[in-house]
Amino acid sequence: MSKSPQTSKKTDCYDLIGDVHGYLDLLESLVEQLGYTRKGKSYEHPEGRKLIFVGDLINRGPDSIGVLSSVRETCEQGNAFLALGNHEFKMLQLAAANKSLPNPGYHPFIPWLKTIPLFLDLNEIRVVHAAWHFSSISFLSESQLTKDEFIQRTCDKSSPERKAVDLILKGVKADLPIHSTLCDRFKKVRNKGRLRWWEDLRGKPFSEALFSPMYGKAVEEFPKLEDTRQVEPYPKDEKLVFTGHYCLEPHVSKINGNIACLDGCVTCDEKLWAYRHNKNHKLTEENLIYAEY
Repeated sequence: MSKSPQTSKKTDCYDLIGDVHGYLDLLESLVEQLGYTRKGKSYEHPEGRKLIFVGDLINRGPDSIGVLSSVRETCEQGNAFLALGNHEFKMLQLAAANKSLPNPGYHPFIPWLKTIPLFLDLNEIRVVHAAWHFSSISFLSESQLTKDEFIQRTCDKSSPERKAVDLILKGVKADLPIHSTLCDRFKKVRNKGRLRWWEDLRGKPFSEALFSPMYGKAVEEFPKLEDTRQVEPYPKDEKLVFTGHYCLEPHVSKINGNIACLDGCVTCDEKLWAYRHNKNHKLTEENLIYAEY
């Protein structure tokens, strides 16, 4: 599964799109800014550029079905790639367990989503929803989403399949102090925080280790060693990695060395982010683009 089964003309020029979460109108505005035009339900670029979606196409926004339709058509036309987000994967888990889906309109998309990879490893870039966790990527590289047996195993919280999928689609997490509360950007108290998965976190307090930041007196305390040991630092000379997932506040940098997070929380901040990537390219803030209401 390290290579995408989706077909595309060979290109090294991509426009990467953050978590859309059902906001079709913002998606259409964003791809128009990027120079794409409509062809039926799909998008295409006159210079042959390709879209890459980092996952979480659905839920929260007003038109998840419209987003799924447009992205599926664009992928099938060879003009886009998609890596699954945790929201799409949850839908596959519910379907495999014969449970109700959040939206009955999702059912026709299940067979297509089962052909989509958990991550993309392309010539110059990598794409994963939350974390490029090397051992989990290696473990999952031969997994087949087309087989319900694999998806059903991920429903068992104790299974290695579940652990690996959670690490790459939800991020590397640490227990937060129980004696002193830490809150997220929405002032919601959390008992777990997401770690800066690409860094060596030895000797770093929560204030330096969490992504996105948390707030409270306990931020200068330190994560448990067993939590930071889960982190597999990403070398600075490796390929660029693009993620979504982290609902970053506006002041938090989306670019950290060779890592870019394109999720600025479209639901809260009403901005959908993209990154314009070209061949032999280093990450720069100038290539971040967004559409807003």
